[in-house]
Amino acid sequence: MREEFETRLAALRQTGDTPDPRDAKITRLKAEIAVLKKRLDQRDQAIEDLTDFRSEALSRLAAQHEEILQLRRHANPGEPVRRLPARATFGPCS
Repeated sequence: MREEFETRLAALRQTGDTPDPRDAKITRLKAEIAVLKKRLDQRDQAIEDLTDFRSEALSRLAAQHEEILQLRRHANPGEPVRRLPARATFGPCS
């Protein structure tokens, strides 16, 4: 078996088609790096989207809070909170 392997290896070397394990490893690592870069880009995009969503949500909450405060000031200037009428409940889901 060893002689057969050496014979095939010698034949490959003569033709110049010697398989280099380093080339295969380099190719594999390049493919792995490409996959990791793609995952990193997707993660960065997700983080950016979530940051934008958070900023927009906080802005909306702040605007709603200001609007509520303004409505309370205009409704009853002397009374800090306006009482709402009790809700009428219907059915078993109340």
